[in-house]
Amino acid sequence: MTPIPLLLALLAPFPARAQQTSTPATPQAPAVLDSPEAAEAEVAPSSAPVILTAVGDIRLDGPVGWIMAERGPRAPFSALGKELDADILFGNLECPLSKRGRKTEGKTWTFRALPRSLTALKAAGFNLVNIANNHVMDYGPDAFEDTLKALREHDLPFIGGGRNRDEAEDLRLITVRGLRVGFLGFTSTFPEKAWATARRPGVAYSDFARVGAVISQARARCDVLVVSFHGGTELAEEPNDIQKAFCRLAVASGADLVLGHHPHVIQPLELIQGKPVLHSLGNFLFVSPNPATRPTIMARIALSGQGVKSIDFVPLDTNWGRPAPASAENRQLLMTALDRYGVLTAQPDRFRVLAQ
Repeated sequence: MTPIPLLLALLAPFPARAQQTSTPATPQAPAVLDSPEAAEAEVAPSSAPVILTAVGDIRLDGPVGWIMAERGPRAPFSALGKELDADILFGNLECPLSKRGRKTEGKTWTFRALPRSLTALKAAGFNLVNIANNHVMDYGPDAFEDTLKALREHDLPFIGGGRNRDEAEDLRLITVRGLRVGFLGFTSTFPEKAWATARRPGVAYSDFARVGAVISQARARCDVLVVSFHGGTELAEEPNDIQKAFCRLAVASGADLVLGHHPHVIQPLELIQGKPVLHSLGNFLFVSPNPATRPTIMARIALSGQGVKSIDFVPLDTNWGRPAPASAENRQLLMTALDRYGVLTAQPDRFRVLAQ
């Protein structure tokens, strides 16, 4: 969460990258569905797995914003190509998108990007973001309102926030080749005034008294349910008690997969009742001076009607706002971090860290 001074390296020449093709809403491609009736009208799932690629924290101001201003919206992704190819490309958007608002008092770090910076995510192929986090309300309700508007105007679906609590907790359905994949987003982070209520806009707070029912009701509307959770302790190598408790509750309530973020470093892969839990995906498009935040991953998750078939982890370096393939040394660090609970060792055919 710590911004850094602009380095000369940020303005170095960027290699060209082929344009990412956006995915149309056809039976062969992701289609956002806003009602269970529409979901039920879809054809039966095909045998081909649906590929969900998930990344961690994304911040579009600061160094990443400077890169885009200097070199264009595709510049931050210039070192990536096929790694971004997926049916669903998902990340945690950790900044409001607005020119309005006032900084939240008492916060050490506050972020805000221009609405047009979303063109970078669209160019890269992102078709879903989480906004249930501790920074999307950094500049108050006006900037948050602008953020919701910008996401809709850029046709970028989101989870975890809305004009009230019901909207913030609403299920996002994406159907790919007949497979209905549902997404929910929650956060345990502060400030409390950012949490949506029945009459107040904001983010979906992980109220344990509500979360189980929300998840179980959502599970009945989809074939596979993915729950995003923004919480934990920054820079911690292992999940804290709140993370563990939330993930246990999510899985018990019907989640097939939990995707975590907020600690800014990679935390272990865990299996809870056989369901994969990625406690922290680390940073992706987010610059920090702490070297521990540079090794990161993209998780390429193969989904079917039975849930998660496999996960391939693509090792990366955040590279000062220009994610790039990781070195052999960082690949080993990532493998060690992910396998701290022994899941990769126990199931090497299902969970792999790819070589570069």
